[in-house]
Amino acid sequence: MDSFQLVTIVRRLHHAIRAHVAAELRARGYDDITPAHIYVFQTPGPDGLRPKELAERTLMTKQAMNHLLTGLEEHGYIERVAADGDRRARVLRLTDRGRRLTQIIQDCAAQIEDRWEQVLGAEQMRKLLGALRQLDAVGTGLTTAQ
Repeated sequence: MDSFQLVTIVRRLHHAIRAHVAAELRARGYDDITPAHIYVFQTPGPDGLRPKELAERTLMTKQAMNHLLTGLEEHGYIERVAADGDRRARVLRLTDRGRRLTQIIQDCAAQIEDRWEQVLGAEQMRKLLGALRQLDAVGTGLTTAQ
């Protein structure tokens, strides 16, 4: 296999997906959402999570995630509320505006998957999804310096 071809293609697809979703959001009037914000709303979404858990899920630092969440809270997409059983801890709750945004992002993802299935066919798409799930389960298989 050509060196780095797979990693390069995955990275390009990732950037293309983010660009498509960001453009769709701008077209629908969500000018205050950046490509970085999209990570907060990826499936299954932030509802009920603690900011630290969301940071871990999205591979962000807690500081970077809190910066994103502050902006989203100021623009009315999320709320930070007391966690059940622990009034000191905070969990995230989507507002109605946040739920509408989440639906648009999910609709964009469905459009992309539908397009890919048109190109690949249902069977090849099913195999691709299976292979990607396998790779996702092991990550890179590399350790990073902490």
